[in-house]
Parts: sequence; C-alpha cells; structure tokens
Amino acid sequence: MNRMNKYISCVLFFGMMALLVSSCKTSRQTHQISLTKQTMEERIEKIQNQALPYKTLSGMLRFSIQTGTNRGNLTTDAQLKIIKDEMIQLSLRVPILGTEAARINISPDQIVIVDRINKMYFAESMENLKKRFPFDFDFYNLQSLFTNQLFIVGKQSLMQDNYTAFDYREDEFSATLSQKDSRGITYNFTSDYSHRIQKTEVYNNVKTVDLNWDYSDFGRASNNRLFPMKMNVALTIPNDLISMNLNFSSVDIDTSFELKADIPPKYKPIEMDQIVKFIQSL
Repeated sequence: MNRMNKYISCVLFFGMMALLVSSCKTSRQTHQISLTKQTMEERIEKIQNQALPYKTLSGMLRFSIQTGTNRGNLTTDAQLKIIKDEMIQLSLRVPILGTEAARINISPDQIVIVDRINKMYFAESMENLKKRFPFDFDFYNLQSLFTNQLFIVGKQSLMQDNYTAFDYREDEFSATLSQKDSRGITYNFTSDYSHRIQKTEVYNNVKTVDLNWDYSDFGRASNNRLFPMKMNVALTIPNDLISMNLNFSSVDIDTSFELKADIPPKYKPIEMDQIVKFIQSL
C-alpha cells in the first residue's frame, strides 16, 4: 500500500464528520480586537458558552481533498447527517449527476464505507482504525473537532473537573489552551476575543505540525447560533501533505431522522486500498 493509501482512511475519517452551518454569513473583521484578561477557567467557560448546541445536524456541503505528491484533487457535493454521540453519515454524490456514489457511516464502534456504484463495502472497527492514526483521537474527539469545540483526548465530553488538564497562555489578541495525550502529542486550541476557536493544531514531540485545522466565515445556523462556514485542514504525513476544504450551507438543527449503517445484501467486502481507488475515480 503506498503512502496515500496508508493515510487515506485518516483523511476520510476527518472529512466524514464535518458539521454544517447556515447560509447566513456575518461580516468579516478587518482588524484585530484585544482580549479582555481572564483566568483559564473563565476562558474555558466562555468558549463552552459559544459552542453550538445540537442533537442532530443535517445539510449539504462542498467537500474537497488534495492529496499525493502530484496534488491530485477530489471535489464533490455531499450530504451530511449527524446524530450527536451516535452516528455520522456522509453521502458523496456523483459530480453533475447528483446520484449517491458512496455512503460513509461512523459510530463510536465502527466505520462502514459503501460503494454504491460497484456494490462493494469496507467495514472496520474503530479500535483497529485508530491504529492508523498518529494521534489518540476517538469518535467523540473528532466530533468535537468538527463542531468547533474544546475536547479532552479520550473523553466523551469536557467537564469542569477536566479543566486542569489544560495549560494556558494568552497574548494581546489570542488565548491558547493546550494539552498532551498519552503519546506526548500536543493539542493547541486558539481562540480570539469572540471566545470561539479559530484554530486547532496538533504537534508531535519535536513540535512539527501534524494537523492544522482553521475555522473561518462564522455564520448563523438555523438555531441562530454562530458556527464556522469554512474549515480548512492540513494534515502533514511523511514527505507529503493532505489538504481538505469544507464549505457548508443549508444546515438544519434538531430535525428528526434516523441513521442506519446497514450493508446492502450481496455487496462484496473489499479492502481500504480498493475504496481509495474508487474515490479517486470520482
């Protein structure tokens, strides 16, 4: 399996959990605004208060990935449905035709990718999938990452008792909360005067950026709360870089729906590298 195939599951995992926001944008800030001095606990509380409340999310997005030394690009429309803490479902559409080409289901226990065109599927437990990652991410941490929220590595949710796990620093315009996982990887969450996370960075032991996740174009979701309309992600792997762009629109919050990860009968099981080739063919 070549380098791109080795890491494509990581990229797919990031992409399939993207959260949606509304089409109503706020005006861009043309200048920086100084922070008000606060303690770490006060800063965390303010960030937590800005987090988007939701039980379900449903909407459309434009999803693109650039990967490989030749910067091969995949750009496609997608439909994303999420039931918080239970399942994320991403439906990739065939360009122009708009029919479903693939469906990706993620739960805390497993990932299932269904190739509708060739009637094949890939399934793997989350425990095995985590071994492909250079980080200690799990379903809940990635869910928080895609919803512009703080998280503690390995925790389903951030509680007040967990605040002491962070280190804290601030300058005139930004505040950064940091923590380390069991592998010594550092997670930085940087916020500004609005108390919203503007960037999440993941470093290895020698301070090389492995993951750089930027949030921008905060707009109003259907519950009138602000959330980033755009997310730009850069994942550094040995001798290569994977870039992902998420552009969201038409989000509905707390609508009623069900999600199932059923595998259609007579579909053939395949390996991850075959799924990679299929997605590249889109």
